Amino acid sequence: MRKVVRFLLLAAALAALGLLPFRATDAAKLIPVRAVIVTRDGGSYTVDVGQAVRGVGRTLSEALEDLRAGVSGEIFFPTAEEIVVTDTGDDFAGTVSAVTEESAFQPAAGLYRTEERGLDASAVAAYLAAHPSEVTLVRVRGALHAGEPVALPTLRVEGGGFAVDAP
Repeated sequence: MRKVVRFLLLAAALAALGLLPFRATDAAKLIPVRAVIVTRDGGSYTVDVGQAVRGVGRTLSEALEDLRAGVSGEIFFPTAEEIVVTDTGDDFAGTVSAVTEESAFQPAAGLYRTEERGLDASAVAAYLAAHPSEVTLVRVRGALHAGEPVALPTLRVEGGGFAVDAP
């Protein structure tokens, strides 16, 4: 019983000092994301989540922070089911590695590559929701850590729509 009382007193003290790792979030301020497009070009990252919401930074983390700072609510990445990485030839493997290590993204999100630029994340999300990838963030992360080769499905524009080529 004493241990429980001590624990409750400690928790109350930490809560009073604002030191608990939990934080309250107003659900009305959450902005759900369905798809994320990550592009690395010229040494900077661009993260696009649709509806003209994007962030730019020297690192992926900086681009995500810039994206969060540019909206009035809170970007909610756990709802993103698809992540598209644009292959610009500027260290594509490093970009994929940075995406897999980013804790903001859910591990079960499908991972795709594209060479297309200027894609609309909302349109991409609608298409990819009907064509889910078996190549997920967690699978690619595991393969990279094991030193195994990684092949991503390729998203391309075709006839005014989209198509996905298997890896």
